[in-house]
Amino acid sequence: MPGITEYCFNSNPINSNRILNFMLKTILLICFAAASYGQQTIDFSSFEKAENIDFNSLYPALILKHNIGRFYKLPKNPVLSPTRNSWDADDTADPFVYVTADSIYLFYDGSRDVKYSIGYAVRTNDGWGWQKRKQILVPDFEKWRSFHLIAPLIVPNTNLLIYNGNSSDSELGYQTGIAGKSNNIWHFLSGAPHLKRNNQQWDFAGNAYQDVVYLPSKKKYLMFYSGFTGPLSSIGLAESSDGINWLQKEEPVLKSPPGVIAPTVIFNGEKFLMYYVQLDINKGYRTFINSAVSSDGLSWQKRENILKPDNRWEGTRLMRPNLSYFENQYHLFYCAQYGSHWQIGEAIADASFSEKGDWLSKRIAYQPSEIIIRFEQPASCALILELLDENLQVLKEIKPLDDKEIIRNGVYRSTIKTSGINFSRIRIKFNSNNRARSPLIYSISLK
Repeated sequence: MPGITEYCFNSNPINSNRILNFMLKTILLICFAAASYGQQTIDFSSFEKAENIDFNSLYPALILKHNIGRFYKLPKNPVLSPTRNSWDADDTADPFVYVTADSIYLFYDGSRDVKYSIGYAVRTNDGWGWQKRKQILVPDFEKWRSFHLIAPLIVPNTNLLIYNGNSSDSELGYQTGIAGKSNNIWHFLSGAPHLKRNNQQWDFAGNAYQDVVYLPSKKKYLMFYSGFTGPLSSIGLAESSDGINWLQKEEPVLKSPPGVIAPTVIFNGEKFLMYYVQLDINKGYRTFINSAVSSDGLSWQKRENILKPDNRWEGTRLMRPNLSYFENQYHLFYCAQYGSHWQIGEAIADASFSEKGDWLSKRIAYQPSEIIIRFEQPASCALILELLDENLQVLKEIKPLDDKEIIRNGVYRSTIKTSGINFSRIRIKFNSNNRARSPLIYSISLK
């Protein structure tokens, strides 16, 4: 992580060629087809009825409606530090956590001998740390990404990874590319930048540090990103229907002198919540992590300080917050620099959940022989599936926890035989006797 203003790319409308777009869309279709072959995965954003259910915040997962509480830094921080004699021997920075039913991945950039590249770590089975660090993308002969690769981001609901590249160890000049994965190997999808810099916009000095939110009801992606006007910075917004082609808003959506950068955003169906970095030059050069709330993603209120650099290893700067939910809590990862090395820290918060929730599917067009559910059911919580007929009468009640196999710590898979049951809808009932916990469903597949 070379510096605060070193992540520069452009999110203006793309002048990409037809071949690139065809390649990217083809990869998306292939990935979707491979994942869904022989079975149908229910889209929780398409339903007949939903009460106190949140299908937006953790999409494609389903959870009770909730509010996020106050964050507290972990006493064991930093949670990820440079590894001696490894590709990340000097720095570990810019965390991005990607949660699936099977694993929890921490993508980040690391440096050795000045150059930055991208890799990831996997959550340990006991939930105490991270292991199996692996380098996945390195600078290559393309000039614009020949020196640094930083700021990894998985585009929601896709198998695409956004990254920033630079040709030198400079605070300006970063551009954005896209990587895909085949045969479990990450690779660049194009030799050209996917988003090019535009010198005529408010962010003429560069764009960087993006976060992407998927709105399932609108089938639309929103990219919140940092834009620089010389030494000043603001947060802008771009929209996309496919996660590939982006249209940038003409003006930033969040300003706060001397600058705000590095947004991470969540949308719960009613409001947007953003955590971002606020620059402060009143007592030297410092950065904090703040929060803001918006009803439309354009106008932001209730700006509050969340975290300050108050530990020795953090120096005077906290950077690139990233919000995720796993192990029954919200996690806010960030990076900080003390001396010449960057490390990654973590803060956690409980959520305040509704006590009950119900979700009713649309009519199911065919009769599956099996229902496969991947889920979490913490203590003091209950999860019930009901198979309903055309008149919404219960044909069978299922408690997935009664017949389960463990996927990872706290996450289960239950396979329910449904041959001979002529059901047309599925109702899911959520119950929580502990307001800090909720059942969570990663997926329901019909086979």
